[in-house]
Amino acid sequence: MSEIKESELPGIGKKFTLELDSGDTLVVVIHSSGEREVFKFTQDNDEPTSVTTLADEEARQIGAILSGTYFQPVVEEDQKLTMKNATMEWIKIVPDSMLANKKIEALDIRKKTGVSITTIIRGETVIPNPLSSEIIQPQDTLIIIGNNEQVKNFISTFEIKHRIENDRQ
Repeated sequence: MSEIKESELPGIGKKFTLELDSGDTLVVVIHSSGEREVFKFTQDNDEPTSVTTLADEEARQIGAILSGTYFQPVVEEDQKLTMKNATMEWIKIVPDSMLANKKIEALDIRKKTGVSITTIIRGETVIPNPLSSEIIQPQDTLIIIGNNEQVKNFISTFEIKHRIENDRQ
């Protein structure tokens, strides 16, 4: 596994550099604004061969794809055991959602569906392991986890129509 080198870019944000097995280098710059730039450098070349700029939400979607949220390939036996039945889903809360403006505990989500809310993303604020007294607000993004059936049950029970991969608003 390659080491990721991290460095501060004063007034800009952070830079992450990853040497790939191929000898190429990926550089990701995360701006304080949330924008991300991804540069690919081929071996022995000081100029990038490609540059991709991503808005904050686009970068989160790509990150979710790369981390296996949408599709988890089975590469090794250990991964099979770890991720065999776990599914993560990012859910955007729209103003007319039946979850909006309600406490987690009042919704009884785990009892009704089996899923757990692992994180709430509220604007620039990330709330990991939210308390049951936390109120879900419109425009929040919930990260839920459960097995495939539990996630389907959650989506059906709470009439979710705006999962992140489908949200084009």
